[in-house]
Amino acid sequence: MTPLNTMALRANADFVRRANYLPALVERLDLFKAEAHRFMLVAHLFDDTMRMIDALSGIMDFDSIVGIPYSSGSDAIRIKWQSRYGTIVHCPKSEDEFKDTLAAAIQKSFLLCRSSGQKLVIQEVGGYVVELLHERFADQLDLVEGVVEITKQGVWRAQQLDLQVPVLHCADSELKRLEAKRCGETIVRCLDGLSRDLGNSLAGRHAAVFGAGWIGSGVAQAFRRLDVIPMVIDTDPLKIAEARLSGLHAVLSPKDLDKCDLVVGATGRLSITEPVLRQLRDGCIVASASSRRIEIDVDYLETMPSADVHPSIKAFHFPKDDGHGDRQICLVNDGYPANFIPGSGSVADEIVELILGELIVLMSDITLYPFEPGIHRIAPASEALCTQLWIEQRDQL
Repeated sequence: MTPLNTMALRANADFVRRANYLPALVERLDLFKAEAHRFMLVAHLFDDTMRMIDALSGIMDFDSIVGIPYSSGSDAIRIKWQSRYGTIVHCPKSEDEFKDTLAAAIQKSFLLCRSSGQKLVIQEVGGYVVELLHERFADQLDLVEGVVEITKQGVWRAQQLDLQVPVLHCADSELKRLEAKRCGETIVRCLDGLSRDLGNSLAGRHAAVFGAGWIGSGVAQAFRRLDVIPMVIDTDPLKIAEARLSGLHAVLSPKDLDKCDLVVGATGRLSITEPVLRQLRDGCIVASASSRRIEIDVDYLETMPSADVHPSIKAFHFPKDDGHGDRQICLVNDGYPANFIPGSGSVADEIVELILGELIVLMSDITLYPFEPGIHRIAPASEALCTQLWIEQRDQL
């Protein structure tokens, strides 16, 4: 029998489907050079993002590419990306530097728009830019054709504003739902790896998952497949009913948190608060499944003494209520998403590219059709177009 590693070495590189989907989608959409627009990208600088940029080359060329600090702020990523795209790539290391970098990039594009008579299209993740536009550039929003957003967090942030620009999104598309389920699996795989690094097994342990949405449900189901005993918590009765009908233990308010060995926040908002943290048992691992550092009250944790127990885990020491000794709460990835730990693995490229395909469709739509200020969801026909091509390519293998 031929060893698997030998088989892998013999594999034909042409077999790898992921390199073909995005260029094929651009071809099917029959996209042409967007002469009337300039473009800016704010994203996690992963290889799949690179493939999207390459697929759009010559059609939608970006004035600037700005990485999200918690995923893309390393020197290694900066060197890799700048070697490919040059000085248009920026990899700020902190939130403050990130905001300043965004402001400078927006201002540069606005100057170019004014001199050329073009309008700016921004693709982003997380709602950072749409807030900044309204905070600092309210008098120049006539230069913005629109913003394309990929996350629910970004849509929620946009909904809090008196929007003066259109925001197109695929955050709640059916394809995003499929990706979210796989994202939940990735987070659990990461937590399982961290637990193994510490010499422990997750099997038979109790976990609490705050949020019964797409990712939270994906986390809970993935826990169950590893023989973890999950409890899902959500304030929405409909989500609780759906979770229960999926066979999950689901409740409207936290119960028995002192039994949990793991707690995961997946609400998109602050869920693991000071009162929650004070209930957790010694050694409990706390992690975020959100797209930003918002799920856990890290500020409260940081009032306690701490020590690194793993490259991706910091243990905070709380005094016990009886005054004898202390207990540890173990924070994963400094409160940022657990699945953004380097080397943790990710959702498979061929699934992620479905979502990137939706972004390409939205970028095209915003350059071709007029949209009123406000929030606009991707059309079902566009979802179907992306999916049809994906199925055709998969069936060819």
